[in-house]
Amino acid sequence: MRKVIIALLLMALFLPAAICEAAYTQISQEEAAKIMAEETGFIVLDVRTQEEYDEAHIPGAVNIANETIGTDEIPELPDKDQVFLVYCRSGRRSKEASEKLAALGYTHVLEFGGIITWTGETISTADEELIEDDPFEAHEYGSPEDFYEDYGDNFDDFEEAEEYYYEHGGL
Repeated sequence: MRKVIIALLLMALFLPAAICEAAYTQISQEEAAKIMAEETGFIVLDVRTQEEYDEAHIPGAVNIANETIGTDEIPELPDKDQVFLVYCRSGRRSKEASEKLAALGYTHVLEFGGIITWTGETISTADEELIEDDPFEAHEYGSPEDFYEDYGDNFDDFEEAEEYYYEHGGL
């Protein structure tokens, strides 16, 4: 009888934790790319360090380092029912961060591995800042000649337009 009571007490202690264990969903990078292309209202979350993020990240990603995610609320991520697509360099930190986010009550955490195997577009913070500071969207043009054809009136000559083109992400 004593063993039965001890077993019941142990079950009472551990069963709620097992039932309530927070979870996230692991998806493929192809699935993540499809969501990014076809859906709206999601956040791409890069959980690498700021330095890694600055080197190259998925355009539009928000950077919150895994090491900074703890038990406190995350002001940058107020909507716990939003879809979060989480990645890091290789997949280890994104799994850790996804577990922590789920434990904090985030309900739609989708972890998709690391950027080292990502075949989609990436951008550095420096290039992103150039693009943001480009009212003419020079980076969208295939050549300085095409750019000059549309925006030449805004420059003194072709050389000035060409310099602007290359300084703002032109190929």
